[in-house]
Amino acid sequence: MPPPISGSQQEFLARNKPAKTQVQRPASSSLLCIDSEDRFADYTAKRNAYSDYNGSPYDFQITKNESMMSGFMTRIGVTEVVFPWVIPNINQYTKDIIFSYAIGAGPVTDHLITLNVGFYTPAQLAAALQAQVRAIDASLATFVMTYGQTKNPNFDYAGNPGTLGVLVGWKPLDYNSAAYPYGSQTKQLFDLLGFTQAGGLSNSVVQDAQNASAVSIIGGNPYLYGGDTLCQSIRYIDIVCSQLTYNQGLKDTMSQKVARDTLCRLYVANDGSSDAVLAEPEDAAFAPVGTFPFTIHRQFATPKMIQWTPNQPVPGGLRFEVYDDAGNNLIGASQFVEQLSDWSMTLLATEN
Repeated sequence: MPPPISGSQQEFLARNKPAKTQVQRPASSSLLCIDSEDRFADYTAKRNAYSDYNGSPYDFQITKNESMMSGFMTRIGVTEVVFPWVIPNINQYTKDIIFSYAIGAGPVTDHLITLNVGFYTPAQLAAALQAQVRAIDASLATFVMTYGQTKNPNFDYAGNPGTLGVLVGWKPLDYNSAAYPYGSQTKQLFDLLGFTQAGGLSNSVVQDAQNASAVSIIGGNPYLYGGDTLCQSIRYIDIVCSQLTYNQGLKDTMSQKVARDTLCRLYVANDGSSDAVLAEPEDAAFAPVGTFPFTIHRQFATPKMIQWTPNQPVPGGLRFEVYDDAGNNLIGASQFVEQLSDWSMTLLATEN
């Protein structure tokens, strides 16, 4: 029979009693995998559906006869997105600009320049605009436009280097007009080029320059410069599905005028975006992200977890919409079928 435990021993054992072991396990989870291509029943339907309401991967509905997911989920979050970027930086919104010029004592002439839709590096964009301006009038045959010549990422131009007889400038198009039927939240080519004021010529400016026998501040010689720009037409997109964000108590917000509950925001950049920018700005090979097609692959280390009611299944009808940084659906910038590309998303549903 063991000897009795003294009071001091009992007190010591009470003070040093081992804590109860707590077992912690990660929350059990299931995958909800979405592919925009699944809006079609098969490839026969896909080949003939681009003119249908469900033809675009940027606004579509996936419909199933049963619930998309059933269970006792309490959270749903986006963990991974693969989004091919095929929206050119010169698109429906950014292909037009007004070029203004005055020759000698002549009046100001405005000329609409329209670029072909497509991907343009900064050097290609400068060359395309230079070629179009030179073709307008013989007096503009020596017009020069370049990018990065000051080792900064901006455009510079001159009406007629070395002479004082030609004044030039640029103007944006009027919003909500027949020539540009888009709202004032939309980025134009004028903005993509880094111009920060309506630098078009006016007759009064031309007259002042001619009277002073000097070069206008917005044309002629020396070169004029725009602000820094990487020639991106869209810097980020928001992926929206109101059926999946319906239950969240804390609503999303953003600095845009129209705020939407979003599944995620994707920035048009690589995780190592420096790898996609070739050479220095003055090099013709300089190609910032967004000036060429590539695939955005994003795995979210801290995904947004959406509150979900446990006894409610994920419905069999889900509508997905993709919006650009101006709040417009991405369909607007993708005029042609070849500018549409299916994308995929992985969501994680947890039970506790």
